[in-house]
Amino acid sequence: MSSIRLYHAKILTMEEDAEVFDGEVHIDGNRISYVGENNPELNKRKFTREIDCEGNLLMPGFKNAHTHSAMTFLRSYADDMPLQDWLTKQIFPMEAKLQPDDIYWLSKLGIMEYLTSGITSCFDMYLNTEMMAKASVECG
Repeated sequence: MSSIRLYHAKILTMEEDAEVFDGEVHIDGNRISYVGENNPELNKRKFTREIDCEGNLLMPGFKNAHTHSAMTFLRSYADDMPLQDWLTKQIFPMEAKLQPDDIYWLSKLGIMEYLTSGITSCFDMYLNTEMMAKASVECG
């Protein structure tokens, strides 16, 4: 089982009234096993990997509760139009050309963008949910 130590971090736990503090996070396998101040006793153990956060902030990931991941290809397409015109004259005709494989690859692109900006989960409501699910599983 892999073990990771993230240290020299500013930590924001999101607990009520919690302050940002200097500390570290330990991960064993796929579970967070420790969040707290630097503890010399805990650091005697061997970790598979140790990452110096260089004073950067660690906090829980963001959740995107409404997304259409595969629509990345339509970003900034036909901006500044009334909603109904935008949908019926621009978006729907473009989406009608999409094949399941297109949705798979465009969803992967969206997921990669999520991961680079701290989004750890999403609720997607786009065409062909099977392809979005496949892309999500493959991206971890």
